[in-house]
Amino acid sequence: MGNPFPKAGPIVKFWKKHGSHTVSFVRLMDIPLLKKLPDVDMQNQILKDRKLETCTNPISLQDIRTLKELYRLKSETRDLREPLVRNIMKRRVVGQQCIESLKNALYSLETIHIDDYTGQRVLSLDGKKQIEVDLTYEIRELRKDIYYLEYGEDHFINYLGKFIPNFRSHLNEGIAMLRGKRFNAFITDRDGTTNNYCGRYRSSIQPIYNAVFLSRFAKNCCNFPIFITSAPLRDFGILNVSINPEDIFYYAGSKGREFISPDGAFHTYPIDEEKQQRIQLLNDRLRLLLENPNFEKFNFIGSALQLKFGQTTVARQDITHSINADESSAFLEKVKGIVREIDPEKRIFRIEDTGLDIEIILTIDTDGHDSLKDFDKGDGLEFICRSLGIKTPEGPNLVCGDTSSDIPMLEKAMEICGDVWAIFVTKDKKLEKRVKSICPQSMIVPSPDILLTMLGLLSL
Repeated sequence: MGNPFPKAGPIVKFWKKHGSHTVSFVRLMDIPLLKKLPDVDMQNQILKDRKLETCTNPISLQDIRTLKELYRLKSETRDLREPLVRNIMKRRVVGQQCIESLKNALYSLETIHIDDYTGQRVLSLDGKKQIEVDLTYEIRELRKDIYYLEYGEDHFINYLGKFIPNFRSHLNEGIAMLRGKRFNAFITDRDGTTNNYCGRYRSSIQPIYNAVFLSRFAKNCCNFPIFITSAPLRDFGILNVSINPEDIFYYAGSKGREFISPDGAFHTYPIDEEKQQRIQLLNDRLRLLLENPNFEKFNFIGSALQLKFGQTTVARQDITHSINADESSAFLEKVKGIVREIDPEKRIFRIEDTGLDIEIILTIDTDGHDSLKDFDKGDGLEFICRSLGIKTPEGPNLVCGDTSSDIPMLEKAMEICGDVWAIFVTKDKKLEKRVKSICPQSMIVPSPDILLTMLGLLSL
């Protein structure tokens, strides 16, 4: 039986002489013009035209000892990765120096000090206090990017299949379900859906392979590709960790209360003055709380403190459960107490506790009812569609998520959109049952990388 997957393109290596040394260029997509060239001069000229300088600031080996140095290195990897994605999308050549820079970043992370007693990597906060850090995401995604660039897309997909159970059967099912469709809207969550989870949002920089697969799908198969995330839009939000080309996606932060279009137009959901004043007071109180030595550790785990548009999130635990359960619960009660002091009548805020994050959300009026509700991703989706003038009855439309917080987004899509399809990334059987009851045309996969690869192959 033949290979069920479409070919993503062969690996082609070009060698270009520079004086006494040779630089290798790895190409991930087919460059038809280079197959038949009349002479070496023309080949060199085409290579020169197609090569985009991406290593003006190469990454060197670094001795990472503080959290600040970790975040600086991650920022450097973002600055390097972003133009690399543009190169690949435009079928340009990727220089070996870029790959060596990523290897330097990887080695710098792998050599961070490991505590002999706990077996965890340890970084300093301020020269005195230390914090344990789980760098699984950062190290794993760098390794995958390096493999992707060195060996090409076909080999990379086989590489992923070695680590994910039933990888190929999930791909076959998804490709068969969605093949040949061009979606009116592609509406998706980020973390846990199209991006693997990271212990710290600030260092959850999007990998290169991830951006190529997603951006190619969005560009080739969708009219309105839309991210809707609970994280802020910026400072520090989804725009700070994404490396997709700027002119492809609509990014919505704060569950859709704020979003930016590919052309740079910025939109916000209206908030009345009293609620704006109350959430500002809440944010000031939470900043003060996190300055307390007893609670400052919550600044450095998971989502940390995120001041969103119409919503505030503060982490009380991370995915590795590095915080003692009693401490986490005590912090939750402390935050709830602050909210009660600011909103004793419970008409301004709603609190949603995910077990990892405490989300404090401004209420909105329910149309036609004398009641209030918290703003969810369904409200955000409706606001975005209305603002952009999306013809929602037109289909097909694709919705992707991974938790119960994405259910309102799916429900709203079923309400206002035509021909809705859904893919959720979860191992939760209750959530799986709920998704399938809402959207009959749905599929469940256990890993973001399965969804990413599926979308990447569908876009070829």
